[in-house]
Amino acid sequence: MKSEEKKDEKPKFFSTIKKSTLVVNQAAAGAGVAGLLGFGGFFVVASVFFVTENYFISMLTISFGLLVYVAGLDLAKILLSSFTIFFSSKHLITKAAHLQDTLEALKEALRLRRDARGEIKGGPVESSSSLRLPNNPLVHEIKKVLEDRKDFEYAEYISHSYYVECHELYDYSITSLDFVAHSMPLFGLIGTIVGLIAMFDGLGADVTVETLSPQLALALKTTLYGAIFSSVYKVISSRFEQRIRALDYDYETFSRALEVVVENKCSIEVEE
Repeated sequence: MKSEEKKDEKPKFFSTIKKSTLVVNQAAAGAGVAGLLGFGGFFVVASVFFVTENYFISMLTISFGLLVYVAGLDLAKILLSSFTIFFSSKHLITKAAHLQDTLEALKEALRLRRDARGEIKGGPVESSSSLRLPNNPLVHEIKKVLEDRKDFEYAEYISHSYYVECHELYDYSITSLDFVAHSMPLFGLIGTIVGLIAMFDGLGADVTVETLSPQLALALKTTLYGAIFSSVYKVISSRFEQRIRALDYDYETFSRALEVVVENKCSIEVEE
């Protein structure tokens, strides 16, 4: 009997560790060897630019190296997402965009609003009323749930699958960009210290303020560029933070709208 119970437990355990969230966590850890090698390559190139006193290019290269370290082979995905999020009001994952479009139609059909306490209210909605919604996969799945008379928990499970993938992308991007933003000032400070050490090593009896000032200014540039790039990555990260809050709001509102639809046994008509 115990052996049969163990057999039943094995598939559950392995199905859990194969979830896509584990894949995202592995990528966030730096994608192993690819992240380390990528960072090493960028660091060598940045060192060459630093020696030749191209401090801006050096710090830019270091920032990409840090992003490669934390994101690994997902670097292109983060860069594309960061660029797209400034020019599109839609969520970056297609499923989340379907949830967003469907929610807009449900808001109008159910007259959803927030009361004084911030709770989402809908209605009044007539029982067995018909709702006209956009033609997308989410609407088709919800329509089938209503036709099969499934409960709200089943419908919410389906809608959650249209939410979680985009949430993971936003959260992953925030973590990666914040890592670079927090690291860049430290690399800027390291560059300044190295520059100051080299400057003091070259001091002699004939050194004047006029000859010393330009060298000091060059050394301090790495701190300046480190702060600038840190601010840029933090600004991009904040954009993802705004979008993840919007996604959470959309999912919360959609879940409430779905509950109203199921409770009132509404039917769905798909737009042509």
